[in-house]
Amino acid sequence: MTRVLVFYVLLAGFIFQGCFILRPFAGANIDIEQLQKAREAKVMEIRLEGAQRLTQRLANGDSISNADLSFYFSEALLNKASSQLDSTTGWLDSLTSYSIKSIRVKLYNGSAIATISMAAYSHQYDVDVNLLMDCILLFKVDSGKFYAKLEPFNVVPNVKASGMIASLEGIIQDIVTMKLSTLSDNLPPIQFPVDFNNQFPVQGNSVQVRTGVNMNITTPPQVLKYSLALKEVLIFKEKLFLALNVKKVGVGK
Repeated sequence: MTRVLVFYVLLAGFIFQGCFILRPFAGANIDIEQLQKAREAKVMEIRLEGAQRLTQRLANGDSISNADLSFYFSEALLNKASSQLDSTTGWLDSLTSYSIKSIRVKLYNGSAIATISMAAYSHQYDVDVNLLMDCILLFKVDSGKFYAKLEPFNVVPNVKASGMIASLEGIIQDIVTMKLSTLSDNLPPIQFPVDFNNQFPVQGNSVQVRTGVNMNITTPPQVLKYSLALKEVLIFKEKLFLALNVKKVGVGK
């Protein structure tokens, strides 16, 4: 009985000692409850800043249609494209894996926000972490592909553990939250089903000239190729506006 009591005393000492070791190791004491409360406020802040930028852009007098080509994309299309990341898996580090459950995109005036439902698993502590992560969508056109990069700005974890490891739940929350700050480097971008590297065939032709000088003019079959460069992206409620200019034009066979 005495040995058992000593064992539990030593075990308790180890756990509490671990608390003091792991929290400084995490780099900061993160108040998860405050993080949850601040989530809605941060989303509203992002929306306000985006709306202000959009208002300034529309007030500068430059028409949004002042581009070679322009497109509108619906919120529904963005959500359909983002669903390609459902069930995507990856690693935060060598000991923490993650799986994306779902992504929901909302378009506001001046901002596009994606909320990701994700599950992370700590292989070191054998702990599942369910979380919501809010991300800003940054739209780009590169090598003819239209895509959006996910930049997290809110993370709300909810740790579930059992047994002795439950005593360390708060610490694990801190550590996982710190690791998620670099998640944007590991998340794959959302690819949209649009290709801005374009080409179309020009049929060969032959023309006979019989006025003045007799000649035959023959044009062989060719391919006209062109690519587009992104001029600007404007985000409105439930729709995305994309303006592009022709970048390169060439002829191939």
